[in-house]
Amino acid sequence: MMSLADILQLIVLCAIIFLPLGYSARRWLPVLHLRVRQIIGKPRYVKPAGVLRRNASVRADKHDK
Repeated sequence: MMSLADILQLIVLCAIIFLPLGYSARRWLPVLHLRVRQIIGKPRYVKPAGVLRRNASVRADKHDK
């Protein structure tokens, strides 16, 4: 079992590694996220008039009883 000192050393080691890494990554991470989103999220096979669009004749009347 790990002692409390070992756990604290791991926390400090992770802070020493990941805080500067995250600080330096905030410059290029949004650009990378945008590029990946543009590549993966392209609606290539989706038709512009889908299921969610209906003609005016199909819509329900507000005064139906």
